[in-house]
Amino acid sequence: MSQKALQLYLGQVVQTTNPLQFNSGYTDDETGEDLPPGSIRVRLSAGEGTTVTEEYAVPADPHISRIPLFGEQVILFSAIRGTAVAKGSERHYYLPFTLNIHDNVNNNVMPFLYDNVLDIQDFQSDGITVLNENGEPEQLSFDTERDVVRIQPLQGDTIIQSRYGSVLRFSGTHAELGPYKEKPFFRDGKVGDPFIALTCEVKGTTSGDSLTDYYKIEDPNTDKSFIYLSSTQNLTKLTFAQDNLGTGFQDGYQKPQVIIGSDRLIFNAKNDELVLVSATDVKVATPSWAMDMDNFFTEVQKLVDTCVKLAEGSYVYSTPAGPTGPSSALGDLKAIQTKIDSMKQ
Repeated sequence: MSQKALQLYLGQVVQTTNPLQFNSGYTDDETGEDLPPGSIRVRLSAGEGTTVTEEYAVPADPHISRIPLFGEQVILFSAIRGTAVAKGSERHYYLPFTLNIHDNVNNNVMPFLYDNVLDIQDFQSDGITVLNENGEPEQLSFDTERDVVRIQPLQGDTIIQSRYGSVLRFSGTHAELGPYKEKPFFRDGKVGDPFIALTCEVKGTTSGDSLTDYYKIEDPNTDKSFIYLSSTQNLTKLTFAQDNLGTGFQDGYQKPQVIIGSDRLIFNAKNDELVLVSATDVKVATPSWAMDMDNFFTEVQKLVDTCVKLAEGSYVYSTPAGPTGPSSALGDLKAIQTKIDSMKQ
């Protein structure tokens, strides 16, 4: 089979009259064919003054779904279709990414770019300007356009930023940070050692001005929720809810660690245990207590042992009638003592 050159197409996402691709799939009006989930209808640019055509496109990568807005510009390419009867006989349009036409993370809509070259000027049902020519596109669930500030890029990073100010960053320790507007909160460690950060709404991305602020960066003290996976980095910005975290807590830790932060954390083991295991200690800090659990349980064991000796009469109280004898609570205390002893490592 001869090789076919890859051809790219510029298109515009059009608003269908019944956008069920976000529900259960929908059907190609011309062929009656059921379209796969994630399909979108795109108006292709055929050149200046030429009548445009519309085609359906599917995500190019089955593992990554990018859902463009109606009216956004997209890049498509045509390639073989696995459902074709003859090998390579049919081509299909695939959607790899949205065109960054406005340099706007939140919205890259150009709603009436091809309106003047439509065969049928029916803006009620055929165009993305569903109400009138050159009007705003009517989105299915997308609400108000925002000016979203970009996340500070660091050389060599892979960054996935959402329309809404959240970000997944694959990064590492960088050799030089001087040229960057915003400096990362993770520093030091061996240059090139990996660091991963997942953040829900970096502060300032949705309330700033992208033309003046230009970049924002993650900050564990101000962002809404986050998960960090480190290797050798020192987290220079990380304020804990309590100042006292127990004895022996190591600040400036530069070994692999996972840090989770938010206003509230819930660990819900729906069908089995929640297992907390530590090679050294488990620390619990509240407004009234800062406990090292290894020490805490050791002291509880000592307390129970003392209570057993009192109940046995080994430790006695002096009374006018003489020293106290064994207590009737001895059996219960010994049962507790046995259980605690069985838990000791």
